[in-house]
Amino acid sequence: MSFMKQFTLGGSALGLVAVLLAGPSQAQTLYAMDDGVPNSGLSYGLPTDYCWFQFFDTVGPVDSIANLQVMFQPSGIRPGTPITLCVWEDPNDDGDPADAQLLASTTSTVPAVSTFAYTVYPLPAPATVHGTFFVGAFLTTDGNAGAISLLDYDTTYSNRAYFATDAPGFFDPALLSSSFYNHIEVLGAGIHGVFLLRAEGSVAPTTTYCVAKVNSRGCTPQINWLGTPSSTATAGFFVLGTNEINRKPGILLFTTGGRAAVPFFGGTLCLAPAVLRTPPQNSGGSAVGIDCTGVYSFDFNAFNSGPGGPQFPAGTTLDAQYYSRDNGFPAPNNVGLSGGLEFTLGA
Repeated sequence: MSFMKQFTLGGSALGLVAVLLAGPSQAQTLYAMDDGVPNSGLSYGLPTDYCWFQFFDTVGPVDSIANLQVMFQPSGIRPGTPITLCVWEDPNDDGDPADAQLLASTTSTVPAVSTFAYTVYPLPAPATVHGTFFVGAFLTTDGNAGAISLLDYDTTYSNRAYFATDAPGFFDPALLSSSFYNHIEVLGAGIHGVFLLRAEGSVAPTTTYCVAKVNSRGCTPQINWLGTPSSTATAGFFVLGTNEINRKPGILLFTTGGRAAVPFFGGTLCLAPAVLRTPPQNSGGSAVGIDCTGVYSFDFNAFNSGPGGPQFPAGTTLDAQYYSRDNGFPAPNNVGLSGGLEFTLGA
């Protein structure tokens, strides 16, 4: 903190609050803790990499962050200065960046601004967050700029905002938790408040629904996901089936027709017509015996973008369900069925 500079700023009330914004195609969630009026700001008195970030809690269990929003001081940071915006997952939802995991980033520049207003930085693809997540920005300063990170200290939130520093050119957002690389401090009693940093996400994120069929071993198959669904990424969105019977063939059924709940082979089909299928998989798991150690994993991004894939465009909502062999039940009910998974492809 020896070289941290604090600036007091003036401003008029803008009347901004955190709201659900109705967009042309789907609702959006604006994550904001500030009132839109900066009271103060922080800078650094030496050449350094400087990062400011804070955490939010998703409206539901998960969300997909589409863009980050930053307010800059007029005549503060030199226009054209490179800046990187980041989203981190907080895996244990405790608000401590010690274990933060970088999910997405985008590099741009600081614009020339004449008023206190938000600059919107879209992410290349939506970042799926679960519960608590961090958003932030970092840049390299020469130590002579005005306020870099604007603060709102007229807030009831505390201990949610952080800043980190490192030698110029050495800050690594993927190593946010490493004190060897990055020096991190939380804004507390001495310098309190939240940064004028916001995020926008969808209120219709990837989600599970429907009822799975308990298999012949007494286990309930689970469908889940890892990564971010994208129409342009060539990999990185895995649809997972766990708690499955070991060493059994299975397929991922999917549809653009939406959800359903109809009787199907002794269980429930969670997908409306027309139902399509992926290539078959094997659940693996224990090499001997029969148990529920089987796992299916299918990269839908790779499937969608690959040769012969369906090539669904951005904005397409899909529903999926795992279908597998379960010889512990007599025909025609000798199949396993997970619940349903609904997701929307980003750009």
